[in-house]
Amino acid sequence: MEIDAMERARREQLQKIKDLSPPEFDKEKWEKLRKVVYKPVPLNVDVVIDDTTLREGLQMAGLVSPHPSDACKIACMLRDIGIERLEVLTYTKSDQESIKLMRDEGLEDMLAAWCRATKEDIDAALQLDFKQVGISHPVSFIHFEKWLDKTPQQLIERVVDTVSYAVEHGLKVFVHGEDSTRAEWEFERTFINAVADAGASVYRICDTVGCGLSDPSALMPNGIPAKIRHIRRETKIPCVEIHAHDDLGNAVENTMAAIRWAAGLYDKIYASTTFLGIGDRAGNAETEKVILNCYIHHDIDKWNMRPFRELALLLASSLRYHLPLNKAIVGDAAFAHESGIHVHGIMSLSLTYEPFPPELVGQKRIIVVGQRSGKHGVKLKLEEFTGQKIDEDDPRLGRLVEMIKNKFVTGERRYPIRDEEFKQYARKVGFEIS
Repeated sequence: MEIDAMERARREQLQKIKDLSPPEFDKEKWEKLRKVVYKPVPLNVDVVIDDTTLREGLQMAGLVSPHPSDACKIACMLRDIGIERLEVLTYTKSDQESIKLMRDEGLEDMLAAWCRATKEDIDAALQLDFKQVGISHPVSFIHFEKWLDKTPQQLIERVVDTVSYAVEHGLKVFVHGEDSTRAEWEFERTFINAVADAGASVYRICDTVGCGLSDPSALMPNGIPAKIRHIRRETKIPCVEIHAHDDLGNAVENTMAAIRWAAGLYDKIYASTTFLGIGDRAGNAETEKVILNCYIHHDIDKWNMRPFRELALLLASSLRYHLPLNKAIVGDAAFAHESGIHVHGIMSLSLTYEPFPPELVGQKRIIVVGQRSGKHGVKLKLEEFTGQKIDEDDPRLGRLVEMIKNKFVTGERRYPIRDEEFKQYARKVGFEIS
């Protein structure tokens, strides 16, 4: 009886999923399906994406600087996604031209200047009419190697003076604790309280070399959950932010850990991310991944994800960045299928091998015909080009499948069939394709 009950439950669940999975993308049905399949866990915290693609991202070695018009277009697309804060550089003429164009597009309230702990940088931000700034300064003794002639107290005073100056001039201030995940807590706590007393609104935990740990049992300083708890319990700062690097491949994981552990402790947490994860060395937590994780797993539905793919292509072209084929969410292969088993699964139920609809992020499904393709893949490709349903028993389909398989029999051909080549083969076996 137990097996029979399991079989009934399986059939009922699959039927419910199929009813919510029409051939064409239906946002309303997808939203219901998402909650059935992923059972999101709501979080008691407002997640604010503080995108730093146009600051941290542009520091990635080997990229070209975007033309001001491209930088402005990138910023506008981030706004259209629903990003609430944009961190930018201000130092070069090109930076300043980009900022002017962004202001012309009505982005002034979103823009934040990245500053060093100097009054000169604050003055520059004021001259450009910024309303908020981020003041960056190391908090680990490792990074203090640069200032052996200064005592820790002198370094704190330097930052406090800059924060006070910015606040006195009407700026909202974020303070970035560089290398926070390798900092001595006694010093960092003193530092945070000092900048909070000076008027800073937000403290940014910077996992500068990506050594942070998401494990709730991990101790300070590199335990991200522990860091969130200690800052809430032992400092006066109103709000926190997480800025994670990907040197060990954990940037998104550590960002999500900070978000989850801030829930119930803070009303709001800022997540400092870059689109595509571009940034120094191995880069940062990807804006698109953090958003999608918040949406899928925590039911935070405040962003428009449809521009993701278009923005990825814009960044790739304007920065001369090589977009990896297998880049999650936005890569060329993210929704591409070649294996016969996978294509069969997609034909039966797209959710089998696609965790969410490609249309959600501005993508589309791609069927690749190659060495590992079978009848199902060839059939789908034919239907794509003919615009008609093809009968699985159509003899022309069988001949086409055999023709394609023969191309790979000897092992000499190792690359997929190109679209124009596929059309030629289809015409040879009797299909009408324009």
